[in-house]
Amino acid sequence: MKNPFDITILCKVVDNFGDIGVVYRLAKSILNLSQNPQFAKTKIRLIVDDLTAFNKINDKIDDKKSFQCVNGMEIYDWNDFDFCYNEFTKNPPVVILECFQCGRPDWLEKILFDDKVCHIVNIIMIDYLTAEDYAETFHRLQSLTRSARVQKVNFMPGFTEKTGGLILDNMENLLQKKVEKKQILFFSYDRDWSFLTSALEKFYNENGFEKLFVAQGKGKESFCKAYKDEKCNFFVEELPFINQEEWDALLVDCSILFIRGEESLSRAALSGIPFVWHAYPQSDEYQLVKVNALLEKLRPFFSESDFEIIKKVWIDFNSPDSELDKVQTQQNVLEFLKNIENLKDGFEKFGQNLRKNGDLAFNLMTFIKQIVIIEGN
Repeated sequence: MKNPFDITILCKVVDNFGDIGVVYRLAKSILNLSQNPQFAKTKIRLIVDDLTAFNKINDKIDDKKSFQCVNGMEIYDWNDFDFCYNEFTKNPPVVILECFQCGRPDWLEKILFDDKVCHIVNIIMIDYLTAEDYAETFHRLQSLTRSARVQKVNFMPGFTEKTGGLILDNMENLLQKKVEKKQILFFSYDRDWSFLTSALEKFYNENGFEKLFVAQGKGKESFCKAYKDEKCNFFVEELPFINQEEWDALLVDCSILFIRGEESLSRAALSGIPFVWHAYPQSDEYQLVKVNALLEKLRPFFSESDFEIIKKVWIDFNSPDSELDKVQTQQNVLEFLKNIENLKDGFEKFGQNLRKNGDLAFNLMTFIKQIVIIEGN
């Protein structure tokens, strides 16, 4: 029997660094589990279509190489058809993690369906993180492929025990070492941030915060523009691109987080630090559906009055500029900031509850063991 823990992970970098950020963290976490006897001999082959973006969160990655070994895992350039086809023909995949509906490279399609591998291949679809109810419905749901020897099933990250959970990685260890500082971390998508910078200006003057870190990405320029236009004088430090481990350490020591996307959202939620989520803007403002779904997961951990403070600012962050009353929005942000101490307990309990759901990587490996070994696929 082929090694059931020979795992091939597919990643297309669509949303700047978010996709590769999640996938790299998952790959590391799975590899770390190989120290557990039940997951011995774990091997990771990570196939990425944008190694330049990968290099931004791990500077050991050489974006000119078709193949390299980094941190115990094999890294392949998705785009090198001939090299990858030859390598994977010699040792076809056993388990494939197809992340975020990324599809499969042409050379892998040829191996799976044209060349017809002689063993069963299990494709596990790792979907985007969502708090919507469908995460529970789709979790472990099987679907068909055009070959009986290629089997496909969904595995949903999520915020409840009926999903796969979140990638815990080293969060518990980081929280034990946490040294809370009066610092704010800002990481967003592009929009007019003047309502936020004007609120921060008032908050800083009254509360003695040390600095605000602005991360690289699509929202940095628009934030810096608003900062200059509003003539703010609180201290801002623009972060360079930093490795994922440095990012994690910085995040947990902050007191307030303004974060975006999926990767930073999951880290913020697990940390128990008060945060505001800027979801990826979508057509027909569907991001508000996702935001409201996550708000409902937060609601049980707060009083109704405190929850309303959080809800107002989250909705403001994710509504179009044209729909905002700048004065009212500024007041909503300021109310959130001024109530941070009151809100801490609820966010901490939310984070503790998420950590109790278990680790996505462990839950996934346990599932792989079940379908490949126990069910005899």
